[in-house]
Amino acid sequence: MIDIRIATDPEKVEILSKILKDSSFMDIDVSISSIIPTTDPQVVRKAAKGADILLVASENLENELSDLSVGHVEHVQLPGSDDTSKIKKALRDGMIRSAMHCIGMLSRLIELEEEAENLKAKEEEYLEMRTEYAELKEKEIFLEKILEESEHLKRTVQDLRREIKIIRREKHDFDDIETKDLLSFPLDELWKEISGSPSPRNEDIDVAIKRLNLEGSIMVSCGYIAAASREEALDMLRIVKITQELQKRQNY
Repeated sequence: MIDIRIATDPEKVEILSKILKDSSFMDIDVSISSIIPTTDPQVVRKAAKGADILLVASENLENELSDLSVGHVEHVQLPGSDDTSKIKKALRDGMIRSAMHCIGMLSRLIELEEEAENLKAKEEEYLEMRTEYAELKEKEIFLEKILEESEHLKRTVQDLRREIKIIRREKHDFDDIETKDLLSFPLDELWKEISGSPSPRNEDIDVAIKRLNLEGSIMVSCGYIAAASREEALDMLRIVKITQELQKRQNY
């Protein structure tokens, strides 16, 4: 229920009380909870504190009230006579004006709440975008680092290839090498010396042998790798290991 109070001249209290007791006056579905029978501004301030609407029905209070702790103040011009119909009309008109004002304030409040919700949604959207941007930036930095490492590994592979060629030229003549001149080593045993991961497939080693044009110089079969020396076999497996690492990083 809306708390409506009325401040008026003491001489108007009797007629207003009779009007408010008249049930026909309640046909507008609102009621006045109390009458403040004084024109003392200080008393009115205290008595009206907390009201939703204060009807001021006294010319003596027209410019005397300020800083009231009420929702809305509406001035009502009562007729000079005690004509109840005119007084009822003046009260009804005052309450209708108050209601229209409150409706307008409520509409504005609803608009402000909707604006606040929209701003909140936009803020959340902005925060999500910032989070996504931060994640993308982090991925970009990570990819740049991977690319740098990839380039470094490529250069390392090239250096190893050059070293292998130098070793081949210095120690062996592989042009007419025969299979019987190769030494066999357990693949798993050599692989454990350079990596803790499972041994590569024979097919993977064969691919590396062909790419380096080492067919006949290095062979792999049935869990064994054959090469001119143990170091040659280890060098071949190191190249396979580096190739696997590059593939894993690129797939990531």
